[in-house]
Amino acid sequence: MKRFSIFTFIAFGLVACNWDEGLDVDSDAGSDAAQEELPLIITFIDVWQGDSSLFELPDGRVILIDGGDEGYGTSSVIPVLDAKQIDTIDLMVLTHPHADHCGGLDEILNHVTVLEIWDNGEANDTNSYDGYVLARDNESANLLVPARDYSVSFGEVSATVMHVDEGYEDFNNDSIAIMFSYRNVKILTTGDVEREAQEDMLFLYGSALACDVLKVPHHGSADFHESFVLYSSPQHAVISSGTGNQYGHPHQESLDAYNGIGAVICRTDQIGTVEFTTDGTSIETNCN
Repeated sequence: MKRFSIFTFIAFGLVACNWDEGLDVDSDAGSDAAQEELPLIITFIDVWQGDSSLFELPDGRVILIDGGDEGYGTSSVIPVLDAKQIDTIDLMVLTHPHADHCGGLDEILNHVTVLEIWDNGEANDTNSYDGYVLARDNESANLLVPARDYSVSFGEVSATVMHVDEGYEDFNNDSIAIMFSYRNVKILTTGDVEREAQEDMLFLYGSALACDVLKVPHHGSADFHESFVLYSSPQHAVISSGTGNQYGHPHQESLDAYNGIGAVICRTDQIGTVEFTTDGTSIETNCN
């Protein structure tokens, strides 16, 4: 069954790459879905040593964050989209231009309709990034570089940018991080932000980083801030990494930190794709 989206674009004063318009929500959009109490479904897709997160919103819209490395758009992400009968992505987010995040996006862009794209505005001189740009530019999607604190609502779900390109020396720390809120439930996605960027987020947001589900930064790297773990304090910590990867992710220091706060650690290298379903109060998951 095809998913249709009612989409209204207005100006938000963001830094725009090619357009001046931003993503907004028709106040009537999704009202029937809300009456049916449809859930929010978050799927952390197993793309081996990469990231890809799919959000199916209660009003029927779809958000995809990252697409794994080259080939994983076709082998891992697209089969999930097809199984869920998704042929339109309302918002695609590239957190940063490393291959394990952007490599599969061209395959996805060539397979489905994408209405809006966010990235952090940074370019990378690689075939993976070039493929993303070519497919992105061939898509008639609105393209934006969101600023920190930019927030948009999709019915009862809000998405707030808590970090974006701040001119660090590496791409990881310039990742887009987004806090999603649905009623009483919060999900924080973080790209590959490392200790330095996490420290900035702590300074700016402190206890506002608290969430129920955290996409652990940088595949569980040891380059993390201990206070970030404490302040985010997730019930579930999702680590997207590949079995036997060359980086040794997740690192034991990271596992110890999340175990230390009592979080349930959900590893795609151990259980494959991780899915959460929430009505905004309780959470059901295949990771317990």
